Amino acid sequence: MKKNKILLPFIFLSGLFLCASPLFSYVGPGAGFAFAGSFLFVFVAFFLALFYFITFPIRALINFIKRFKTLKNAKYKRVVVIGFDGMDYNLMNKFTKEGKSFPNFEKLAKEGAFTPLLSTEPPISPVAWSTFSTGVNPGKHNIFDFLATDRSTYMPKMSGSEIIPPKKVLKIGKYDIPISKPKIELMRKSKSFWKIIGKKGIFSAVLRIPYSFPPEKFYGLMLSGLGTPDLRGSQGSFSFYTDAKPEDSEVADGIREKLEKVENSAYNGVIKGPGNPFVKGNPPLQLNFKLTVDKDKKTAEMAIEKKTYHLEQGQTHPWIKLEFKAGFIKISGIAQLVLEDTGPVKLYISPINIDPEKPSMPITHPRILSVYLSKLLGPYATLGMAEDTWALNERVLSEEGFLRQVYDYQAEREKMFFDTFKKFKKGLMVQVFETTDRVQHMFWRYFKDSGSPADTPSEKESVVNAVYESYKAMDDFLEKLFKKMRDGDLLIIVSDHGFSAVNRDFHLNSWLHKEGFLVLKGGKKISDKWYADVDWSKSKAYGQGLHGIFLNMKDREKFGVVGKGEEAEKIKDEIKRKLLKLKDEKTGQPVAKAVYKREELYKGPYVRNAPDVVIGYNLGYRVSPESAVNYVRDKIVTDNTRMWSGDHSFTREVIPGIFLCNRKINSKNPTLADISPTILEAFGIKPPAFIDGKDLQVSAKVRK
Repeated sequence: MKKNKILLPFIFLSGLFLCASPLFSYVGPGAGFAFAGSFLFVFVAFFLALFYFITFPIRALINFIKRFKTLKNAKYKRVVVIGFDGMDYNLMNKFTKEGKSFPNFEKLAKEGAFTPLLSTEPPISPVAWSTFSTGVNPGKHNIFDFLATDRSTYMPKMSGSEIIPPKKVLKIGKYDIPISKPKIELMRKSKSFWKIIGKKGIFSAVLRIPYSFPPEKFYGLMLSGLGTPDLRGSQGSFSFYTDAKPEDSEVADGIREKLEKVENSAYNGVIKGPGNPFVKGNPPLQLNFKLTVDKDKKTAEMAIEKKTYHLEQGQTHPWIKLEFKAGFIKISGIAQLVLEDTGPVKLYISPINIDPEKPSMPITHPRILSVYLSKLLGPYATLGMAEDTWALNERVLSEEGFLRQVYDYQAEREKMFFDTFKKFKKGLMVQVFETTDRVQHMFWRYFKDSGSPADTPSEKESVVNAVYESYKAMDDFLEKLFKKMRDGDLLIIVSDHGFSAVNRDFHLNSWLHKEGFLVLKGGKKISDKWYADVDWSKSKAYGQGLHGIFLNMKDREKFGVVGKGEEAEKIKDEIKRKLLKLKDEKTGQPVAKAVYKREELYKGPYVRNAPDVVIGYNLGYRVSPESAVNYVRDKIVTDNTRMWSGDHSFTREVIPGIFLCNRKINSKNPTLADISPTILEAFGIKPPAFIDGKDLQVSAKVRK
């Protein structure tokens, strides 16, 4: 049995690969991360671990010598870098003008630097944080959107990691047994600044940086952030159970689950887990539960296997363990429960996170880190985008329930940060907090000047002022941090982009169809998702992701028709010209503020993987969720009535992020690409020649 526990992660991950399916990102739940191994892999890993254990004293001595030499020339012994995802420079100034106080941000601005920070194009998290990590433009780090495209199928795939399937699978009847090793590869290229300083003997702790899954190996610690999947392999698939009629529940297909009434107030249900790694088609493993509801007391008892959990209406139940059995192995996850209502019954189960105590996928470096954090702090969210915006969009979670979830996760991450920080005497500490991003996405509609057509049903102050409260929470975090810092520390605070209202949805693939670039079979006017009914033999271009248009190129796409050179350039010029002229019939405003051919934006060895045309949307506009999953509809621009009412899919100039530092800087107009070389210079390390950013020339101070 002990051997089975060792093999479990590798067997399970092989199964995850086999059940992979198309992915959503930032537009809804998806599926498919997997990688794994075989007994040979475990065997090799054991001896590698033994080798590293035996050679540890020698390696520690070498790193000590390197660190001594590096710190001898360093301006600072300890550098702390904090990311506040999505914090907007203009909004912070607006709050200040309205008399809202942020004493700790104001202290930093007075003593050091506070300035707008220019993001990437497009200014979205995977692209921006990858540039932050490496100091290079997307043409060198290979991340251009949340989604990339599979040229052989036209299907979207996650841009941050790529699965290489096992070459050998043993087929026995209905069973598929992987007998060779699949791989998972981090698709973000170039070198992160923590890897560079690690080579110089400087230890780093890097927590929840987006697009760090799978975690890198370097001299330090890492907990992966945005891009880390849930146990089902998706980017966040919740479950919703109700006894209401389907037309009354307003929940998207594939998310709603059945409740079978077995007694007057009792129901049976099924929790679907990851795919069975041993069975063809990988049907989901399941756990049965019984829900007994007391409508008078507004409570319920939920029995799963041999455990029973007490639920109170409107309250979030703490993390529970869910163990799925596939033969002799167990696959462990954790989830949270919310009884949203008792009449009709409405039960929310969060996406099933990878259990950090028994991780079935590598979410930390070293792997033992996730277990250590779990033992120290208890179970915690491991999903990259753990805040369930999709559940709020679908009205499954209440606004108050979503905010409870956001701040519960913020509290978890603060505990991790401060526990790690107190152990650091020298070196680099980096952590990203996502609270401001998630709250702004969902509550921007409550700003009176937002112009949002979405509902604003609440009058509760915590909801109406949710965005301001999220900024205030980050200011409170800084107060705690200041009490624990030393005078000689360097503190840098950044956000990856700013924010504004998104009131209108642009149906990109519908526009491409209307303009004749994307052709449907048989003269059809509309098409279902995943490019159903597209005639690739006549189509010249297709939209993919949030900002990209790809040409249907010969010798690149499976059914490519567009030739290289002059023909391709003419089509790109035509698309660019027509998009810049396109105006919203309702508002009279341009949909796009800027449109670029990829060579106008990017330089480097990975430009070939970028979209052929990149759209920079005008304020108020964003690609529609339908177009992002490749629908074709009859309308081009429609109202955005979703609770997802704030966004950053605009040109970077109009939504600057923030840069704060506890020291003055001697360089103007900082960009995200400048953070990496600035940190390297703070440690006395000359930035490599491939880095595009510049040193911001932080003022030195005598170290203590």
